[in-house]
Amino acid sequence: MHIETQIGLLSMTAEEYHRNKDAVGHSSLVRIMRSPAHFQEYVTHPPEPSPAMAFGTAVHSAILEPAAFASDYAVFDESLLEGTLQSLDDFKTAAADLGIKVGKMKKDEIKDAIKAADVDSRCVFREDVIARLYEGKEILTPTMMLAIRSIQISISRHSGASRLLSNGMAEMSGFWSDPETGLQCKCRPDWLVMADGSITGIADVKTCVDASADGFARSIASLGYDLQAAFYQDGIKAITGRTLPFYFIAVEKDGPHAAVAYRASDDLIEVGRAKYRGALLLLRWCRDNNRWPAYQPNGEIEAIELPRWAASFELDS
Repeated sequence: MHIETQIGLLSMTAEEYHRNKDAVGHSSLVRIMRSPAHFQEYVTHPPEPSPAMAFGTAVHSAILEPAAFASDYAVFDESLLEGTLQSLDDFKTAAADLGIKVGKMKKDEIKDAIKAADVDSRCVFREDVIARLYEGKEILTPTMMLAIRSIQISISRHSGASRLLSNGMAEMSGFWSDPETGLQCKCRPDWLVMADGSITGIADVKTCVDASADGFARSIASLGYDLQAAFYQDGIKAITGRTLPFYFIAVEKDGPHAAVAYRASDDLIEVGRAKYRGALLLLRWCRDNNRWPAYQPNGEIEAIELPRWAASFELDS
């Protein structure tokens, strides 16, 4: 479906932003650097969020949009579900108490039979209670909520990170047209830093395993964060006419949930820019030729070697 793309910074939901498939974002460009086939798969069959991604989304919401976090998330309380029916054995026991012969009935059929026969509403089903208690909210375990609260505290105690997040706009959507390729582009910065009514920087919150300079630099290289930083910086410049610094606010997923703030260096931006420019040119070629090859575009047969680390060993004498 074609969506007419407006140019500029817009306020919209994440669903509306991702629904626009005509404009390309940085995540897609990271995929096409692996191969056009991987890009096409990502666009046509978006992956389901992994538990790590879902946790990261919750962290973003808690840090950047606390009011939305409070309304969208809830902590799971197992004690509220005591005595509810969950397993097949629970269903069979309840059915027997009601005089229902289950025979070869399936679990859902047993549930329907119980509901029809339970005129006093004595039987309470676990999934029904969960639906009533949480009303479509995203459910967090107590352990997850404790980690999120600890992450919030850790970031608030980091003077640089808390200063960046003290004034700004969360989750604005930016759209622009790339002048070289003519491709429509989009970005959704976690946070636009504001001062005196003007945007002064771009900040992105990352959950990670290792937030140290060496550890997070490896994440930048392996996960394409350099491409993202350059793409966002150039995109916001196309919209506002200003080159703004790009900041990473990284926080470790595990205790003590160490928080750090880094500014993307000029060299990092230059490398990321070269990557995304090449990715855009490749995407333009793929669309023009309607070709989406994987690793070996011409079906060639290549020789393969062991990686250097695996090939370095001493032969026994």
